Amino acid sequence: MFIHALSNQYAVMNIGILGSGPVGLTLGKALIQSGHHVIIGTRNPSKESLQQWVKKHGKQATAAPFRDAAQNGELIVICTSWAGTKKAIEAAGIWNFKNKIVVDVTNPLDGKGPDANGMLTFAIGHTTSAGEQIQAWLPPDAHVVKALSCIGYQHMQHPQFEEGAPTMFIAGNNKAAKEAITQVLRQMGWQDVADMGNIEMSRNIEPLSILWSAWGFLNNSSGHAFKLLKK
Repeated sequence: MFIHALSNQYAVMNIGILGSGPVGLTLGKALIQSGHHVIIGTRNPSKESLQQWVKKHGKQATAAPFRDAAQNGELIVICTSWAGTKKAIEAAGIWNFKNKIVVDVTNPLDGKGPDANGMLTFAIGHTTSAGEQIQAWLPPDAHVVKALSCIGYQHMQHPQFEEGAPTMFIAGNNKAAKEAITQVLRQMGWQDVADMGNIEMSRNIEPLSILWSAWGFLNNSSGHAFKLLKK
């Protein structure tokens, strides 16, 4: 079964990334450096800056419409703005997600930015989550894993901090899918990955982005992360 094959830490994959902003390009670079082939899915694949990024990363990088990225990606990563997430999934073709692992990096922000105290607001409240919503939009045999939503994009690859290695919290309904993504995260330099349970736990992981952003706003910093301490 394909999902179990992804658990092989040495597997080289074609990875479709939906989103060509700083998060998508940072993850694209990290995955290319891990040996994978990356297809950046976007509304405008001919954009000059994106073509320069592709040229810089050589044969392992491609820019294409959302549908091509989803169709050709063995693994799909969603890192669009929340406002554009559903449209990007629809443009990618729902059927292209069947029997694939989907990494959800989104946070359901309302797009208004921080208030005077540096606090962000979720457009969907806290009784559901982006992870749950994306799982509901996709076919039942698409396995969504929440990951990489509680860290700034600057530290998504090989995160190094003076006080130790940070923790990446993940959630999803399929154990094999989470094992596969744990292997991918380890390839990217994450030493500590904590499986928090089913996709509903996204409701508790995603608000960490509000804490992360508030501390950064109040301290003019992006150099911080969360750590689960164990005794």
